[in-house]
Amino acid sequence: MTTMWMKYLRLWLLAVVAAAGWQFPGGDRARADENDRGEFVFSVFTGLSLAENNDLRLRQAGGTDLTYHNVSYQGKDFSSPPYYGVRLTYFLPQQSHWGFGAEYFHAKLYLGTGDTVHVTGTRAGAPVNDNEPVGNTIQALILHNGYNFVTADVFYRWQLGQRGQNFLGRFQPYVGAGLGAVIPYVESQLVGGTYRSGYQIHGPGVLGIAGVNFDLSKHFSLFTEYKFAYAHLDTLHLANGSISIDPMTHNFLTGISFRF
Repeated sequence: MTTMWMKYLRLWLLAVVAAAGWQFPGGDRARADENDRGEFVFSVFTGLSLAENNDLRLRQAGGTDLTYHNVSYQGKDFSSPPYYGVRLTYFLPQQSHWGFGAEYFHAKLYLGTGDTVHVTGTRAGAPVNDNEPVGNTIQALILHNGYNFVTADVFYRWQLGQRGQNFLGRFQPYVGAGLGAVIPYVESQLVGGTYRSGYQIHGPGVLGIAGVNFDLSKHFSLFTEYKFAYAHLDTLHLANGSISIDPMTHNFLTGISFRF
């Protein structure tokens, strides 16, 4: 019995030593294991999105092909549903600088229908070259339930210090890029026309990313990030026509990550 208990005690002590090496900074066993297996990072984030002004093209049967120059948008990121996103990234073994992942984020766009902008093209076959309120023709164009991006991403990060060994090692600046599809939920109505809503699939969607990660503990970290997003939304279908826009947005984000 004594021999059996001594055996269990030795096993328990070995488990404690292994756990200590795993849990605390400076554990050689922990670093070796992490280096061998790479690192998964699951992130959730929120923030706000600022859209640049751009041109909007409206096409309808009967000879209407109008371009509204320099239209504006609002994001309304803090009204329901808010801006949110999730991302899963895998960094290669040996504390690699390179990571690969996939992300989804949900933003919103509201066309500034109260703006007066320059309009060119044709309306019912007649030439147009004048300043007009957007709302005189387009009563609503809202991407409310989702100006949604689904992308595959690649990242490059820097280690400013020995991770887990000193304060500077808690910081990892990074840059990245993403490419994928855009799935907007389009709500639209032209003056005198029928309201229409529904999901549509478009693309490509392109991302440029720069941020800084800060380790809170072995498994949890905070990050702040800037993301530039471009979407090619050609032929957003309306009840009686189509609209084409190419939004470019500046996204300022903060979030929390779980590393495993």
